[in-house]
Amino acid sequence: MKRYLVAVMCSMATFCFYCMRLNLNIAIVEMIKTKNSTECDNINGTVTTETSRSNGFDTEIPTYAWDEETRQMILSSFYYGYTVTAFPGGWLACRVGGNSIIFCILILSSILTALIPWSAGVSSDLLIVLRVLDGMVQGLDNGAIVVILAKWTVPHERSILVSIAFFGFTFAQVICNPLSAWICSAYKLGGWPLSFYTYSVFAIFTATLWVVLIYETRDQDPFKSSEEVEYLKSFDTKDNNKNKNISIPWLSLVQSSAVWAVVIAFVVENFGLYFVITEAPTFIVDILGFDLQVIGWISSSLGILSCFLVLLSGACSDVFIRREYFTILQTRKLFTCLGIGLPSFLLIFMEFFKQSALSCLVLIMLAFGIFGCTASITSNVLDITKHYSGVVIGIMTTLSSFSGIVGPTIIGELTKDTNTFEQWSLMFKIVSGVMLFGLTIFLIFAKAEEQFPLNENVSKQEMKSYRTMQCTE
Repeated sequence: MKRYLVAVMCSMATFCFYCMRLNLNIAIVEMIKTKNSTECDNINGTVTTETSRSNGFDTEIPTYAWDEETRQMILSSFYYGYTVTAFPGGWLACRVGGNSIIFCILILSSILTALIPWSAGVSSDLLIVLRVLDGMVQGLDNGAIVVILAKWTVPHERSILVSIAFFGFTFAQVICNPLSAWICSAYKLGGWPLSFYTYSVFAIFTATLWVVLIYETRDQDPFKSSEEVEYLKSFDTKDNNKNKNISIPWLSLVQSSAVWAVVIAFVVENFGLYFVITEAPTFIVDILGFDLQVIGWISSSLGILSCFLVLLSGACSDVFIRREYFTILQTRKLFTCLGIGLPSFLLIFMEFFKQSALSCLVLIMLAFGIFGCTASITSNVLDITKHYSGVVIGIMTTLSSFSGIVGPTIIGELTKDTNTFEQWSLMFKIVSGVMLFGLTIFLIFAKAEEQFPLNENVSKQEMKSYRTMQCTE
């Protein structure tokens, strides 16, 4: 069925985006490697340190004498650009559609990624500029993906299609790190520059498939089946205006409790996830006393678990809705409780297991894996507004990006003087408190019926669906 192909292609696109985003985190280890250094360019900090022979040709792999401040600026520059365009990207997707935006992101991001080896040789400042531009380009992604899904999903299949579409992000976290590490260490093949070229080529390949298989509207799609299109249209509103003619009801969006409920849930979920990803390794090494290699192995295993839970939670959500075990709203709340509430309690409970480092490790890693159950949050955006979903996703992405910046700053202030289990336990409670606060807001104010219809005339099939599956007030 075409709607599942659309979700798979979205997953391929999100996989490309995240790999091009993450690769530098691994490659930069080789880029600033300075063993056997011979000469240094004081302007650009370039040092040629590795020479390998491949097919009879000598290949020089450059490295760079960047200090820690420059390194951190290079790594964080992407997210400054990403934060800037996330909100306008959602608005743009609502106006022009998501298909052309995803294609442009794939092409532009692949070009910017392929230019990284060259820009690094010119200057670190140019590399930073390219990464900011790449962040600005990729900032358009979430809004565009959700706008595409709005055209191809129906209430009782929405969770699994959303899970498939964003599965690429989770899968990239599992695949990208070991793959990039292997490519960067393949000196005979070119070393770290090859990693950037590899992901760029795959993005171009995905863009080629995208332009062949994905179309802006269902009616334009030559691969559609008439039965599937009629089935999807039965859930549309009668006033099915084109995206470019939609006027965004900004005041209604800002005043909607349902919108803020899903936005806050998304922000606090990302706040907790960023904490586990960025800060937990320090806790595991410094406080629990585990080796970094152990963390790497366990992180990969939990990444696989998270991938599994993303798809399982989406499939289970749709089964519950389709078989009317729960209403749509009850299902969204249930899986949001699992994805946010359960990790919160796992982090709190670590205080009771402080005598067992292994128990604490298991709890924090399970918390990381269970975060994969939060596809219901994105699905709820499509429940409450198909027509303006890109705008809501843009708000969510922008605010969650700020949480990823503010959260570590607050935590760093709390631990700058002391680094004990008790201090970390306090931080776990703070993070859990924030997450539980957001979950409470979602449980109280979340809704699952269309909040901003273009026209009050709703199709009979859609009304029937709402009567049988949606939560009644």
